[in-house]
Amino acid sequence: MTMSSRAVSGTAELDHFYDAVKRIHGRALWQTAGTAKKPPTVPYLWKYRDFRPLLIKAAEIVPIELAERRVLVMANPGITTDWQASNTLLANLQIIKPGEVARSHRHTASALRLVIEGSGAYTAVDGEKSYMEPGDFVTTPNWTWHDHGNEGASAMIWLDGLDVPLVQGLEANLYEAYSAKKFPVTKPTDLSLRLYGAGSLRPTWVKHHAIHSPLLNYKFAQTYAALKAMAGQAEGSPYDGVSVEYTNPLTGGPALPTMACFASLLRPGRHTQAHRHTGGTIYHVTHGSGRSIIGGKVFHWDEKDTFVVPSWAWHEHHATSESVLFSYSDSAVLQPFGLYHEEALEENGGHQKVEGEFEPLPVPERRPAA
Repeated sequence: MTMSSRAVSGTAELDHFYDAVKRIHGRALWQTAGTAKKPPTVPYLWKYRDFRPLLIKAAEIVPIELAERRVLVMANPGITTDWQASNTLLANLQIIKPGEVARSHRHTASALRLVIEGSGAYTAVDGEKSYMEPGDFVTTPNWTWHDHGNEGASAMIWLDGLDVPLVQGLEANLYEAYSAKKFPVTKPTDLSLRLYGAGSLRPTWVKHHAIHSPLLNYKFAQTYAALKAMAGQAEGSPYDGVSVEYTNPLTGGPALPTMACFASLLRPGRHTQAHRHTGGTIYHVTHGSGRSIIGGKVFHWDEKDTFVVPSWAWHEHHATSESVLFSYSDSAVLQPFGLYHEEALEENGGHQKVEGEFEPLPVPERRPAA
């Protein structure tokens, strides 16, 4: 509220005016000036050792026919109107047993898979199957038919990342189940990997008009080899270590139009400097162990853990052993609209003052969104 409006807000005429505006579902703009909403996302860490036994139990007692996708959602305790990891992103864990097929469907939300453990399972997208191994980053672009199957001998678990909250906020969330359990396989297995996996080389006879990457599976073995080669020649980013972005090999843009995805190698004992940027980020520890300082608190992470850094929160990393962090953020949406901003911490040698350690928060009472 401005100074002039405060001075006259007690007059009967002005009070009657505000009441009249409210009765027609309106609001005087000068009454709302300076009342920006506090972002609900809080920094949080989900330990894989807590989730894995529950995933195994879910596989025992929840039939795939009942759940369709046997998934446990990581729910940020700062967001009490829904179950999501950040204001715009989901981070879920999915398990599929040998012989199972998670039936085909499609939706306007984009999704990614980061494989955590197991082998022999596949994701099929629009008629192409791709077999997955730990560390692989697999895309399921929006409005593509996709299903998952496990042809291996043990259960497979992966991280699901989706932009559902963002798409819901835009009121563009659509869903459709396929008429059969599986979408017909019409292409050779891992065709996109053979066509586009060479990076800077692309086939001239193949046309791809969608805005998402034509490459379905970004293999971890190739990513890790690239990170190690770079680490031998360059220091990398002072904030993210030796870091690469998974890109569309045709355009150089993000692999998924709404989620920018990265892999970062942190050298053992190195402590990155602190910075902050717009756009919430989900991190998953593919390999290694260490800690991150987020908003002045220390978060100790181990292999397979997942944590979230809210938008505009200071953060820095310190690996105790060689570590690889996979991350995804909504910065792919912010960049084209000029909404992405980044800032380095100048004082204290570029490091935050530690004010405590992360402790799990009580489970909040969740209420439906207004």
